[in-house]
Amino acid sequence: MPGEGSQRMQVPTRLDQYIETTKQQSFEKDFHLGWEHYETWEEATVGERAPASHTFTVVAEDIVSYNRACGETDPLYTDPEYALEHSPTGEVLQHPIFATTVGFYSVGSSGIGSWMRTPGARNPGQLIEINEPFREGEVITTTVTTRQKFIQRDKHYLTMFMEFHNQDGVLKGTWDCSLILPANKALIAQFVNA
Repeated sequence: MPGEGSQRMQVPTRLDQYIETTKQQSFEKDFHLGWEHYETWEEATVGERAPASHTFTVVAEDIVSYNRACGETDPLYTDPEYALEHSPTGEVLQHPIFATTVGFYSVGSSGIGSWMRTPGARNPGQLIEINEPFREGEVITTTVTTRQKFIQRDKHYLTMFMEFHNQDGVLKGTWDCSLILPANKALIAQFVNA
């Protein structure tokens, strides 16, 4: 089977400083593992809509870690105690694209949207709209809709639309996520086994 001989990639030591939260430690960072179960361009069905595999419970450490990894140094973004007194929300503020963390964590390693982990994929563009910040304690459910798949200049494009709702059904934001992908498992295997 393709991929059986592939080596497990090691996360470079220089990145270890960013792997600090409970979610980060449990999240599989080697997207070569289990790639055989990812949805492919050929398998994706335009119009299919389903919940992502996981919910995301927002905790301060997720936000602080993401902010620090983005280079934020302002204590409103990096110090929950300082933010408690000085932030307009009483919570640590979040980097505008924190939604990407929610999306990647929520989409599993199989089923709808799992193609976003595909080895060899390239990112032609994204559109993230935030209706309101994620708040500590919220449980975010992500709904994924396969929007488009097309071929342009011999490249296979796939686009999904992610909607992030909290436990009360409030729409927190959306993410239009597009990638250029290898079209099928045989082509993905070429990247995995390179």
